Amino acid sequence: MKLTRYDSSMKEQWDRFVQSSKNGTFLFCRDYMDYHSDRFTDASYIFTDNNGNPTALFPASLHGNEVRSHGGLTYGGLVMSERTSAAGPDSPLTMLPMLITELRQHGIDRLTYKPVPHIYHRQPAEEDLYALFRLNARLSVRNIASAIYLPSPVRSSRLGKRAAKRQRTFGIEITPTDSADSFWQIIVDDRRTRHNTTPVHSLQEMQLLHDRFPHNIRFFIATRDSEILAGAVIFIANRVLHLQYAAATEKGKELYAVDIIYHHILSGLFPQAEYFDFGTSNENAGLYLNEGMIHHKEEFGARSIAYDSYEINLSAT
Repeated sequence: MKLTRYDSSMKEQWDRFVQSSKNGTFLFCRDYMDYHSDRFTDASYIFTDNNGNPTALFPASLHGNEVRSHGGLTYGGLVMSERTSAAGPDSPLTMLPMLITELRQHGIDRLTYKPVPHIYHRQPAEEDLYALFRLNARLSVRNIASAIYLPSPVRSSRLGKRAAKRQRTFGIEITPTDSADSFWQIIVDDRRTRHNTTPVHSLQEMQLLHDRFPHNIRFFIATRDSEILAGAVIFIANRVLHLQYAAATEKGKELYAVDIIYHHILSGLFPQAEYFDFGTSNENAGLYLNEGMIHHKEEFGARSIAYDSYEINLSAT
């Protein structure tokens, strides 16, 4: 097996492998990863066999003397093929020590590894977790995301009748849109008011990514009498609908417009989906849990999925 630092000449090969992998999502395609290349120094690697065919990818970025997988993505880790097994030459037990040796040779003293949560896997793909255990990796972050298992959702108090009744009572319409500009200021205002933060993406970045991945990134708005009350951004990754953003105006909050968007999306709009992932409810590397936020998600029938990060100290002897 050979380990090679990624460069742009490998883009087509990289993207093709992501599409055929057992745990890769569209977030690992270079047209997504590279949209913020001005903020992150790429440090990705490709594992190849003796014939030059990829056997695994490692999406990553460089942060001083640390390599993270990937600093601009929620999750990363090894992107593996269906041939990847628990032991042998195509195993993370072989790949990760190779990667560690390579990073040490370039003066890297810490590796941060964020595995892909299992709900995004096309096939079981937790061989890397076992390899991390064998390498004495330290669990450094555990965030909790809330996900609904759509084939058999937990009975909820909000999902279904209440949202449907409000939609009928208030005459709220949910429609897809190709324009982030139509609702983005609502997202910005909500983040500033509730969390004193700004969205991870700018309006221009969000529109760019939607245009590059129109089937994976979907926009929805809630309107009443042509007035936009709320907007939402949904990422479709394999069999998972991931809620990237959702917010409402003050009037929209009074009418529970965001809840109605959720109900619309979850009422068979994406019949092939298996999970609806609301995202995490943590701060401070998982040590703080926003109980009000997670309770609201659980009222829709969501239950917990762990989003983990591991650290390996490469300077240790």
